[in-house]
Amino acid sequence: MTTSTQVKQVLLITLFFNFAVAFGKIIVGLMSGALSITADGFHSLIDGSSNVMALIANKIASRPPDDDHPNGHRRYETLAALLIGVFLLLVAWEIITGAIDRLMNPTELVISPLTFVVMAITLMINVGVSRYERREAKRLNSELLYADAANTSADVFVTLSVIISMSLISLTGWLWIDAVSALIVVGLIGRAGMSIMRQTGRVLVDTAPYTPEELMQIVETIPQVVDVVRVRSRGTTDCADIDIDITLPAEMTIADSAGIISSIRQKLCEQLGDVNEVEVHFMPASK
Repeated sequence: MTTSTQVKQVLLITLFFNFAVAFGKIIVGLMSGALSITADGFHSLIDGSSNVMALIANKIASRPPDDDHPNGHRRYETLAALLIGVFLLLVAWEIITGAIDRLMNPTELVISPLTFVVMAITLMINVGVSRYERREAKRLNSELLYADAANTSADVFVTLSVIISMSLISLTGWLWIDAVSALIVVGLIGRAGMSIMRQTGRVLVDTAPYTPEELMQIVETIPQVVDVVRVRSRGTTDCADIDIDITLPAEMTIADSAGIISSIRQKLCEQLGDVNEVEVHFMPASK
């Protein structure tokens, strides 16, 4: 089973639970009138929508290189991850406007035991899905799953803050706590969105996924390499393009050089995991 197929399976499972949790929260939020619960539900709904977008991006990214995309289509995953971050910030803005209005115009809430039961169940689901997706992201070394896992992890803290606020409202009757809780939700959502955008932005502006020093240390372990002149990397840690300039003994043949390229690639893959492309340039050593 390919990595792309495994990522697809993880996204489908996460999609199912995100939509189940979202509709549960939205229904309870509308029934109780609690803005923070409804906001949490729409956050989960965005999570599900992000899963759909990620599935589409994963399908496109798995396509082989073509004339228009000679380096492959993996940047579509990065673009999808960036859009997830943008969507989170848009949701945060909508909740801010609703929370400000609620502070100015408090509304009576109907909080029942069912409210707490549904929120507790959704919290347990969020925790389980977050741990599962993060574990699979690490196993598959998927940038897309890492971004989606960060999104899902934020949902855990959002739901927890909502449960605490509902408990305080039940004990004190202070309706303004609902709006304040919604603003806390906004902060957590915004933090997750900015984190995703920073991570994907680094890839889109070609920030090196590996430092020259750590790549040099790997290449220098190959006996035939006299000196490593320069190394560069671009892309992501799960799909890096690495460019290397090395010095070889002057008596090396073309066949010998081809063997060294194979050794360099094998060594890099052993140390770093998946590497998309390794390009090696040779320079003869001075006699």
